Amino acid sequence: MLATAADLIPNRLKESLRDPDFHIFYHAPALIMISAQAAGPWAVEDCALAAQNLMLAARAAELGTCWIGFAQTWLQTADRKKALGLPAESLPAAPIIIGHPKSAPPPVPRRAARINWISATQAAAGL
Repeated sequence: MLATAADLIPNRLKESLRDPDFHIFYHAPALIMISAQAAGPWAVEDCALAAQNLMLAARAAELGTCWIGFAQTWLQTADRKKALGLPAESLPAAPIIIGHPKSAPPPVPRRAARINWISATQAAAGL
């Protein structure tokens, strides 16, 4: 199925496509496709914010989610949009799988934040 979009997939991920047991959505019970009605100057950012809110709400409800970035470009093809029932001009931006996790994921190691402070006046002066 994904082989038709193989030219859009990074080389390091193409090996997964060759595995007949590979399932891009990890057999999750549901896929939520967050899309913009049309491409616009802030469409991707708006969809990303909606995806983050969805994922946080799902976590609060003890559900697991995963943004399947590997499928993002593939889902933007005309055939996939049609299969999802999306208009041709829509922009599928955030494919999120959701379900009950088998186990809790381990904590992700964090690095110290690097914060660079600049005032809005300084930022505007640089424009």
